[in-house]
Amino acid sequence: MDYRTKANGKVWDSVAAKHFETYHVQKVLDHTPVINDLIRNEVGDVEGKSLLHLLCHIGTDTLSWRLLGANATGIDISEESINYARRLSNAAQIDANFMVSDVMDLRPTQKYDIVFASTGVLCWIPNIDRFAEIVQKCMNDEGFFYLHDGHPFINMIGKGDNGTGIVSDYFFKNVGAYDSFTDYTDPSFIVKEKSYEWNWTVGDVINAFCKAGLKIEYFREYPNFFYYGYPGEVSTDRTEQYPCTFSMKARLK
Repeated sequence: MDYRTKANGKVWDSVAAKHFETYHVQKVLDHTPVINDLIRNEVGDVEGKSLLHLLCHIGTDTLSWRLLGANATGIDISEESINYARRLSNAAQIDANFMVSDVMDLRPTQKYDIVFASTGVLCWIPNIDRFAEIVQKCMNDEGFFYLHDGHPFINMIGKGDNGTGIVSDYFFKNVGAYDSFTDYTDPSFIVKEKSYEWNWTVGDVINAFCKAGLKIEYFREYPNFFYYGYPGEVSTDRTEQYPCTFSMKARLK
């Protein structure tokens, strides 16, 4: 395992308890799926289908897919996150499988109808080509991969000396290293663990999956975030004049 990925696993261990408080856990306990409408509509009917959720964290989305009819399995590098996912699964009496694994080292024992990843996942992937290869190995012949994530363009936008505008390089390839950061669900909670992030352009993503033998069915860009609206996050109703999020669907050729 990459030492940076191992460090990131400790980050997600450290935020699991906080996110169990600040995520929409009660909705899942009430058997209300928390997948947003955009993703639900794009993924489509999952009734009776096998679904693998990569980087599932505490499992709220994984369990939501189960509520929508999928036979869902969630995988995450953080053992503490998976402990909370299993705790939520048991408390809500929603049957789903959860496994601790680094997705970059994943050796799938079965193939799935749907491989799913969302949202804020690609920044934690140290090798996009390897990630695409892993996804390909997890899909059955009739299956597809669906990804929803923040658009890499938004990493360029920030406040500089002349106001809001482009403040960084879209093609920046150095690994970002951070000693601490503010949790996105609670601005008062400071994560005091070393973390590492990677930046992948649209071209990086599309080319990686094409190289892995997948056919891109669509790549869609959106001017809003479609996030859950936790404290500290941008409202889902706000739109910009630049792409904020994207979705991609890919199948085996």
